[in-house]
Amino acid sequence: MENTPKGILIVNIILFFAAVMALIVAVSTLIPGTPLDILWTLNNSFPPGFKSTALGIAFGVFILFLGLILLFTVWGLPKGRKWAWWITVIIFVANGLGDIARLALGGIEGIVGILIAAVFLFYLTRPEVKAFFKFN
Repeated sequence: MENTPKGILIVNIILFFAAVMALIVAVSTLIPGTPLDILWTLNNSFPPGFKSTALGIAFGVFILFLGLILLFTVWGLPKGRKWAWWITVIIFVANGLGDIARLALGGIEGIVGILIAAVFLFYLTRPEVKAFFKFN
C-alpha cells in the first residue's frame, strides 16, 4: 500500500464513510425499534410506515447490498484491484447522474454533486492512476 496514490486513499476514505452510512440506513430500515430509529425522525423523506412495506424492505436490502459492496471496494481499491476501480467509477457516474436529475428537477444543490463526481471521475481516469490499477 505504500505505492498507493494519495488521491486513492482520499477516495477510499469517502467510500468508507458512504459504506458506513449505507449500512446504518439499511439496519435502521430493516430492523425496527433500534436506537437508529431516531434517524428517521430527524430527516425522513419517506411516507409514514414506509419501513414496514415491501418497498421499504426492498429499499433496506438494496442499501445493505450497496453498503457491503462499498466495504468490499474499500478493501480492494488501495490494493490496486481493477474491479474496485470499476465499481468506484460506476458509483461516481451513478451519483453524478442522480445529481443531474436533481438539477433537472430544480434542485440547484445538484450542481455541487455534479462537480464533485466530475472531479473524482477526472482523477480516477488520469494515466498515473490507471497505471496503478494496471490498465496498460
